[in-house]
Amino acid sequence: MGRGGGGGSSHHSSHHSSSHSHSGGSSRSSYRSSGSSYRSSGSSYRSSYSHHSGGTHYSGNYSGGSGGSGCGCSRVVGIILLFPILLIMGILYGVYETLDVSTMFKIERSTIQREALPAEKCKAIDKWFQDDWGDWINEKYEDESLQYGLEYFYKKTGVQPYLWIMGEEGKDYMSEGSVEELADKKYKEMFGNDEGHLLIIFREYPNASSNYICTATPGYDAETQVMDDQAREILLDYIDYYYTEESFNEGQFFERAFTSAADRIMIKQLSTKQLAAIVIVVIVVVIGIIIVASIIRKKKVAVAKQKALQKQAEAQQAKAVAAQKQTEFNQQKYNDELETQYVAVECPNCGSTGNKIRRTTVGYCPFCGTAIKVDEGGNVTFINRNSAPET
Repeated sequence: MGRGGGGGSSHHSSHHSSSHSHSGGSSRSSYRSSGSSYRSSGSSYRSSYSHHSGGTHYSGNYSGGSGGSGCGCSRVVGIILLFPILLIMGILYGVYETLDVSTMFKIERSTIQREALPAEKCKAIDKWFQDDWGDWINEKYEDESLQYGLEYFYKKTGVQPYLWIMGEEGKDYMSEGSVEELADKKYKEMFGNDEGHLLIIFREYPNASSNYICTATPGYDAETQVMDDQAREILLDYIDYYYTEESFNEGQFFERAFTSAADRIMIKQLSTKQLAAIVIVVIVVVIGIIIVASIIRKKKVAVAKQKALQKQAEAQQAKAVAAQKQTEFNQQKYNDELETQYVAVECPNCGSTGNKIRRTTVGYCPFCGTAIKVDEGGNVTFINRNSAPET
């Protein structure tokens, strides 16, 4: 719903509200028994954005919840791939924010570089929240926690938040659209022409199908400089996330949501697509490294095998050479020994000196055919003449 008037600035006539609804399970704390709060452990869905000034509505459902999926991989290659991916993702997150795996994929990422709203564009007021239930923030420590979270958000962003926890009057606002229209009216009533504030309306329904509706409505200056659609989604995502955190009381629940949102809104992170691209590149690089390492390893194995075969061939060749030398040595030794068995004999018939006759054998002079016998002692015995075969 449009906000008329106000300093003659037409663009101040309306605000953009973002809303979340949370459903499933029991409520957090609106109806409490003996000081105990009841919270939902169910899933949340992101509801429609409403742009009141133009009359155009667009919506999209988001399935959130606390569930997750994971896959264990026992293969060595999977482990090799997973480790460098997680390492590089950790480095990337370490540059832009503290790594928190539990919120990594549940909270909208901040992909815009934002500067805090100048002080002159937001005139701070003394009141930071109102609890119409009366028992949401009913302890001093809860009040202090909530106050700290809201002031921290203001110091970080320059935008002063105001939290309105609706009470019984919330029963008249059953839809997100109706709550957003209420927020537009409430903003004008509270802040007039000051466009540097952020109104958060939180309305819980313990006995209805939805646990709560929460809407974030910034002024014009706050929206255009800090609290854009993405920034509002970050805040509402954190409210969704910490709503089911049972270890926090009501003040701590809002404190953590506002401080965490302020930190994320004021930094620039890599988008999901950029992270996905980096992961893909890392996977490709790692696969390439594995392939190259495998090729190098196979090449080393082949080279080692070739060297082993070469050494084996050289050993066999050396063995063959040694065997050949041994054969030649044995042959020479045999020949030398055999040579000692022959006696140089001068033919008693023709006087030739070229005769060699083995001991204990009979030989013939090749010139005249005379038979010559040599005994073991090397003594020569003349047998006859002209008894050698004709040639």
